[in-house]
Amino acid sequence: MTALAQDVITARTRDTGTSAARACRRQGLVPGIVYGKGIDSIPIALTAAEVRKLLAKGMSHIHRLKIENADFDHTVMVQAVDRNPISDEVIHIDFHRISMQDKVRIEVPIILIGEEEIASRGLVLQRQLRELTVECLPADIPSGVTFDVSQMEPGDTLSAGDLPVPKEVRLLTAPEEVVAVVVAPRRTAEGTAEDEEAAEEAPAEPTPES
Repeated sequence: MTALAQDVITARTRDTGTSAARACRRQGLVPGIVYGKGIDSIPIALTAAEVRKLLAKGMSHIHRLKIENADFDHTVMVQAVDRNPISDEVIHIDFHRISMQDKVRIEVPIILIGEEEIASRGLVLQRQLRELTVECLPADIPSGVTFDVSQMEPGDTLSAGDLPVPKEVRLLTAPEEVVAVVVAPRRTAEGTAEDEEAAEEAPAEPTPES
């Protein structure tokens, strides 16, 4: 399943500059910009509802962007999102106009299934990487790369190169980069060892005299 999705996002042009961006936010709009090969950058503004809709699809999705008052109706991808560090509210968004014939470099989520099975055996799956960097044509962008970890044992390591990346997708993340490791809970392992050691060192109880 690919992330190709022709969701239509509507925006309108806006004035440039910090003051114009602040004016957008006061109106409940999110300022942004569109750029890409062969076009001049276009400052835009979107409603908060439109921003929520497109971000719900994830950064790897492709959208069709229409800009009012501008001759623009093209496929784009979200390139960057700036948020308020306190409220986490989106304060600016960048779009990259893409061609369906040109390969793109994108990060896609790593989806691990079977964690419940690992937990049921008293083990812990330590995640170290949650996204892969890949390169492919827009139509071939996977919505995610899935791996079943249920059969992993303590000490097993899952690396980026172990993941089933589609043949039309080129993996850019280093194959040896660690995605996840299965470990036994440290507290449980140490507690067991300490209990055994204490039992060995404990003095034998005296035999009652008759």
